[in-house]
Parts: sequence; C-alpha cells; structure tokens
Amino acid sequence: MLKILLNIVLNALTLVATCQVFAAVTFSDVKVWLDEYAQAPSDGLAPGNYDRARLQDLNAYIAPGFIESFDFPELDIEIEETRSHAPHQSFQEATALYADQATINEDGQIEGYTAGQPFTRQAIDAALSGAAGLMVAWNRIYRWQYQGYRAPETTMANIESVLDGGAGDLVEGLVGGGHVDRYFQVFYHRVYLSKLAWLPTKGYRMDVTDSDELLYKEFMEFLAPFDVAGTKFIIERPLVHAEGEKVNSYLASERRVRRLSAKERADHFMGTVFTFDDFEGFSGLVTDNTWELLGHKVIPAVLNSKQAIPLSHGPISSIPLDRWQLRPSYVLQAIPKFENHQYGRRLMFVDEETFGIGLALVFDRNDELYKAFMVVHKSSDKSEQSELALSVPRWRSSIAINLRDNLATVAIAGPPTEFVPMKASRVNQLFSISNLSGGR
Repeated sequence: MLKILLNIVLNALTLVATCQVFAAVTFSDVKVWLDEYAQAPSDGLAPGNYDRARLQDLNAYIAPGFIESFDFPELDIEIEETRSHAPHQSFQEATALYADQATINEDGQIEGYTAGQPFTRQAIDAALSGAAGLMVAWNRIYRWQYQGYRAPETTMANIESVLDGGAGDLVEGLVGGGHVDRYFQVFYHRVYLSKLAWLPTKGYRMDVTDSDELLYKEFMEFLAPFDVAGTKFIIERPLVHAEGEKVNSYLASERRVRRLSAKERADHFMGTVFTFDDFEGFSGLVTDNTWELLGHKVIPAVLNSKQAIPLSHGPISSIPLDRWQLRPSYVLQAIPKFENHQYGRRLMFVDEETFGIGLALVFDRNDELYKAFMVVHKSSDKSEQSELALSVPRWRSSIAINLRDNLATVAIAGPPTEFVPMKASRVNQLFSISNLSGGR
C-alpha cells in the first residue's frame, strides 16, 4: 500500500512540474519564435537523421513549448529533401479557368466560387491580414481531395504517461512509452458532393441529393470496444458555413438518432484529446472563427510517410517515427467566436502547396499553450500522381497531444487509406440519415 501511495504522490509531483513548465509558454513566446526564425529556409537542414544530440538544429523549425516533446533519448527524425506534391491536373485547370472570381462577403462566407483553388498566392499576399487569413482558410476547405477518402479500420488510442517513462499496454504503431488507457476501432468515409474539379461537364458536382447545398458528407462507425460498438455519426458540411454543420449521431445503447449541438462540437470527442473541430489539424467551420494571416514559416511535416503502418515514438508515443520534409507554410490564426469555447486561439501551419495542416498549436483562454496536433500523410510516386485516386496525399495518422496534462490520442489508419470513386446510389445509401440506425 505504501508503494502505491508513493507512486500516486510522485505522479502528482510530475504532473505539477509539467504544468509549471507548460504555463511559461504563451502565445507571445511562440510569436517571438515566429519572428526570430521567419527566414529559416526549406533547405536549412541537410537531409539525414536527427537525434537528441542534434535537437538544437531543429529549434528554428519547431515551436517552443512543443519542441520539448522531441527531447528524449530515442529521438529519430529523418529529414528528406522537400519535394512537390502538386494537385491533379484537373484541379489546376479549374483553378486557372476560375482565377480571381471568388470573393468573401462581410460575414466571412466565400461567394462566386466554382471549382479549383479559390484564391491565388498573389491575391493572398496583396490582402490585409484578416482577409488574407480568410482566403487561406477557404483554400484549405477547398483543397484538392478528389472524391474523398475511406479509412476502413482506424485505431484511436488514448495514451497516458508512465511515471518512469516506460511503456505499458500499447497498440500496433505505438513504439515508444506510455500506456493506452482506452482505444477504439473506427470505420470512416468522407465523400465530396460538389466543387469536383474533374467533373466540368456535370457542373462540378455529383448527381445526388443535396449536392447543390453540401460540400461533403462523412460517415463514422465505431466497431470496438463492445460498449460503443454500433455508435455512428453522419456529418453534413454545407457550402454556406453560416447555416451550420449537421452532426447526427446514433447511439447503439439508446437506439435513437440525435443531433449534436454547437457546444458539444467543442467538447472532447468520445473522451479523446480531439474535439470534433480538431481532426486533420482543423475540421471546423470558417465562419465560426475570426481569422488572421500572421505570416509564413517553414516547419517539419510528414507528407510522404515511409511506414506501412504509421509509427510514433517518444515518452507517450506521440512523435512520428518517420520521414519528414521542411514545408513552407502559412501561419494562420483562428479565434473561436463561441464565447464559452475551451480554446482561446488556434495557430495552424497550412502547407502553401497542398493546403493541408502539418501542425496546429492550440492556446487556452489564458493564452497558454495547451495542445498540439500533427497529421501524417503518404504521397504517391510522381509517376502515379496523374491518376485521380493516387493524386492526393493520403491521410495515415492524426496525433493530438495535451501538452498541459501530458496525454495524447493517436489515430492510426490500419489498412491503407483509399480514395475511392463512388456511384450516386451508394452515396445515397451509406450517407443517408434515415439509414443511420441500419448497417453499412
């Protein structure tokens, strides 16, 4: 009993120490870092492996308060040469055809947009910081995604620290320390209904219900563990964000369908470190936030994973053990308009070529660094990128770290993520709210 009590006290002291270090890192500290290293180039690190002894070389590329997560004996960061991941030719053609036609109204909603990338680099650079921030945000929403992707078996693992930095029970892909307190198996599929660059003869949309009103639909089903198996979500993302996203859930235990409120979207999703708006760095609505472009920054990101199953190492198995590139990124700030939101602001590093998010930092309402989100992608070889289904960097893993409490949630795609073409009949079947209580 004495040993158990001693471990509890030591854990508490460790947590207090972690919080004290964390509390010293504020948005102002990160802003100073951004200004100091604004000119760090994408060729500033020679290709090769960087271990703990070379961690100082990464100071110009990894923010204070977050770089401490990389400070462990087994650190292995492989830097490869930065390469191009241009979107499919059909997307580039639509971008050229409709260049400079999109605008943003006083409510922050995009107007006059047809297909392709809404705003050019020149338009963003010429705009004031608030308007430029909105342009980058909408470019991210309308980034090249083909018809959407399917992750048939994703593991979401909640990881807590182990006092001595060792490993407890872990799942496949987690090769560092920590202990998996709980994990889920999830089926996920997103399908885009409109703004489809490769369908100019069909008005850039699918011939399905609501394609004139919705950008995409998402279907999510929990497969395990048994107490949540059968829980399902269908999310409908409108073209007009002010109309609000519809999140419909089916709880197997209650055998009923209900709609989540805006407040619930800001809560932790199924007990994970993620909220509904955190997936892939940011998955919320543009008009729910106030935006500002703070500048440009080169950061390391995993855009071309070398792993068959994404691997994460470190004290709580939350740092990708993978191949990274130094990616030029927009530094995008989003402040939630919802006054009771747990986040004070979100700082996103949006890739200037793909408009994916390699890193997002979240600050609490005291402006102290709270969370970090990373996304791992796998890209096809250049010779394959002319194929629609292989032209998008494929999602492989999302990592959410609660820096304040030393917790993480790591979502790992088991079988490779698939960009699959879908017939209208199948879309209507799988993504129908009326069928939410049925099977796939």
